[in-house]
Amino acid sequence: MKHKNFRKLFTIYFITFGILISLMGASINYYIQTMQANKILSQKASEVFQIRNENELKYYLNHLDNTLKSIKNSRLMQDFISSKNLYNKEKINDLFLSTSNANELIMRIRYIDKNGKEVILVDKNNSKNNSFVENDSNLKDQKESDYFKKISKLDNSNIWYSKLKLVTTNQEIEKPYKPTFIIGTPLFNKNNFDGILVINIFLNDLLKMVANSTIFNHYIIDKDNNYIFHPNEEFSFSSYKNIKRDIKEDFPNGLNDSEVFTYSLENIFKNEENLLMVIKAKDNYKNEIFLDKLKTLVLLLFITLFLSFIMAVMMSNTPIMLERELFKAHEDLNEFKEIINKYVITYSAKNDGTIIESSEAFEKVSGYSKEELIGNKISIIKHPTEDKETIKNLLNTIRKNQIWIGIIKNKTKDGREFWLEQTIIPKIDEKNHSLKKYLSVSIDITDKKLLEEMASIDKLTGIYNRRMLDEFLQKTIDVVSRHNEELSLIIIDIDYFKNVNDTYGHVEGDNVLFQVSKIISENLRSSDIFGRYGGEEFLIICTKTDKNSAFILAEKLRNAIKNHEFPNVGEKTISLGIAEFEKNDKVKSLLEKADLALYKAKNNGRNKTIIYEKEIKSLDKNSNFYYI
Repeated sequence: MKHKNFRKLFTIYFITFGILISLMGASINYYIQTMQANKILSQKASEVFQIRNENELKYYLNHLDNTLKSIKNSRLMQDFISSKNLYNKEKINDLFLSTSNANELIMRIRYIDKNGKEVILVDKNNSKNNSFVENDSNLKDQKESDYFKKISKLDNSNIWYSKLKLVTTNQEIEKPYKPTFIIGTPLFNKNNFDGILVINIFLNDLLKMVANSTIFNHYIIDKDNNYIFHPNEEFSFSSYKNIKRDIKEDFPNGLNDSEVFTYSLENIFKNEENLLMVIKAKDNYKNEIFLDKLKTLVLLLFITLFLSFIMAVMMSNTPIMLERELFKAHEDLNEFKEIINKYVITYSAKNDGTIIESSEAFEKVSGYSKEELIGNKISIIKHPTEDKETIKNLLNTIRKNQIWIGIIKNKTKDGREFWLEQTIIPKIDEKNHSLKKYLSVSIDITDKKLLEEMASIDKLTGIYNRRMLDEFLQKTIDVVSRHNEELSLIIIDIDYFKNVNDTYGHVEGDNVLFQVSKIISENLRSSDIFGRYGGEEFLIICTKTDKNSAFILAEKLRNAIKNHEFPNVGEKTISLGIAEFEKNDKVKSLLEKADLALYKAKNNGRNKTIIYEKEIKSLDKNSNFYYI
């Protein structure tokens, strides 16, 4: 057989064999991929439910619970329940208004007295409008309402959750329809039932936000298979609209169909409806999945045929073709490496922490360039508040040639904090069996951490945290700017607090923080807004208060702390800085002035109250009153 004919025959045989193998493999693979389509849908549905419902919806409703508790436990609410005077009622109106305007999904906040009479009602026509206080003439008797009867029987610490329903007026459903969800809690005055606190939310916007998906249709049904939410708004709240919609019209094979996915909402909407979220893939998305699998198989078939031809030519011609293919594979490998470099947060460092390699993704998340990172220590991104024990445990683990997995708090070049869930892989020197270098592969979980930190109450002291104080301060400044009212800030710092932690430990330090916040809370006026601003620093927002009145309050607090005997620790003192709101002041400028006053108090021997002024003045040298 001539060389030319042999090469031709060999090529034909090789390609024919490739076609048979490709067809067989493609057929088997298509069958497997088709069987896995529903598994892919199930995974996607679970991901969508986890993100939209478990993370977003559950977070919002938990935040709503905290809002209800914050109002209930506020000094303003407690004073009003005790006194019922007009002055305190106006302050409750302001509290309800600021809370409602701060959350666009809050429809209505009400205080209903023990006889079922609405006393205060702050309402909102829709989520885009501002809230308003309802006239007393429009307040209603809710004594016979289902929610009043149920909430009034609860213990003081309990919260009641309503069904998901449509708003009614005089037992008639309002039109246009307003879906709502109600939570409420009882109020007690000296252990005697005094009324209830109720919050309504705009449910429609919330449900649409959760159900917004390009690949799935979302349904919510109750225990009686009535639709609460339906992609076709006409069938939402079907039982309230007296619309009969058989569930088989949307799910012909029932809820056990392999293409239908159900998830319980009992741990989110904690009511008696036993709500169920039903997720069903849209027809176009299912078609895309199967079409994608088909395209992949066709592409695989053509690739196999093409490779068969290439292999035939290579084996019947020269090894040069093999070299070309190897070169192409090398390019693909470089492309894959570039993908990792761009999208995977990774770096390598020597055993002393000197960075020797970094990916673009790591450079992006840290804010440093490659030139700034290479040759520098990894401590360049270390956050000053990161737990030293965590770092110590990390080093001990990798030095034992073990992989370390954990979460580390870092800071960017411009000082912002970010969190990485890191996997640290050690590389051991085979000669002396010591740590030579290590590789870090990370996931940026900063957004997750931010969600966890968004609660409004400081867990240690039970008072407002910095986030909530910033919101209150911004809103208060907006109000006093419009109405030309007085406003003062008091910043408080516990003197030599670090010595408490160093000498008695962090447990005693926490006890001091708690006791200080408790003493201050007990000596504040009902109009004052108080919270922990960070560490051992506290902030008081004194509305309708000038600097001199704020000074009187500050001195009262300073003496109360000074005269208190702290268990195990003994006497402690505080330093206070006061700043009065001036025209054109913003949040930042007002805080800076108060902070400067505090700084002056600390430098003047501590246990003092300082008021900020533009010009330097002084009063009685024996007094604890100074001006900057």
